Amino acid sequence: MTSDQQMSEIGEALRALPAAKVAEVHDFVLFLRNRYGEGDVDYSDEWSEDDLRDLTRASTDYANRTIPCDGPA
Repeated sequence: MTSDQQMSEIGEALRALPAAKVAEVHDFVLFLRNRYGEGDVDYSDEWSEDDLRDLTRASTDYANRTIPCDGPA
């Protein structure tokens, strides 16, 4: 099945749904786009404060999981 055929079938299926269900599909599509889409990707090499906070948190979590802590030597 080609992408055009899939898009057509999805459109037909959406037209057969009640408005509340179309809204659910819309929310799901936005979720998928945000998770897997290539839309608004920031390719800059600048680190924001959020980026640095995320890196620090992830690094600390990783260290806590992988480095044994036997107390003071």
